[in-house]
Amino acid sequence: MTRTELRRVRPDELPWERLGNHGLRRRLLRHDPQTGYTTSVVDIPQGWRGGGIAHYHHAFEEVYIWSGSVTVGGRHYWRTGDYFYRPALVVHGHDERSEEGAVAIIRSDGPLGLLLVHEPAEDDEYPLQPITDPRGHVKHITIADLAWQTSEDFPASWRIKPLSADAQSGARTLAVEVPAGWKRGPDRLPGRDTAWEAMVIEGRITGQGLSFEAADYASGPAGMEAFDAEGSATGCTFILWQLPRGM
Repeated sequence: MTRTELRRVRPDELPWERLGNHGLRRRLLRHDPQTGYTTSVVDIPQGWRGGGIAHYHHAFEEVYIWSGSVTVGGRHYWRTGDYFYRPALVVHGHDERSEEGAVAIIRSDGPLGLLLVHEPAEDDEYPLQPITDPRGHVKHITIADLAWQTSEDFPASWRIKPLSADAQSGARTLAVEVPAGWKRGPDRLPGRDTAWEAMVIEGRITGQGLSFEAADYASGPAGMEAFDAEGSATGCTFILWQLPRGM
């Protein structure tokens, strides 16, 4: 059987493209033109302000703040290392802005077209109807505040921080820590059952002879384990997105 080639993307080597009409730009990491599924690095410039009108999407919006900060009206901030998951049909964006600028990793399962709400029922984000997304509405997680834990789905020396999950489809998002000096053994790695995406936050991990370092992105199909990992001399922390079964 031919071995599936591991996909590595270095975002700094990708071109920026305009995103919307308010000064945002993105580097496209993954895109399915049939479904609109997208994973991007999004640059939010210093002093940015959104359109100032509440809106919602027909797709979920999942965000990891790589650097900087963004806020809603100066009342609530997401900063470096924060995560949130916003299901479809949640009204938000009443007064989005970024004083210092930010870089975010954003995933969605469809186009994030702006459906405007000129007279929102609440002054903070709220669902238009009861949320049916099994992940729920994860408004804010500061990943550094979570405790590391072990999992039987990962090598015994690896540690994880679950961020959101859909038990029905198998989709979930986690922060993962690999210890320095780790080498591949008989332990099970994530990725055997679901396709996956991952981005290195710090450190280095190797797979198929490739070295993945901070900000490097990889993806693979079900059956290929995360990074097809062989070892990590320095240790490594990464965000892992396990996709719905069958995707």
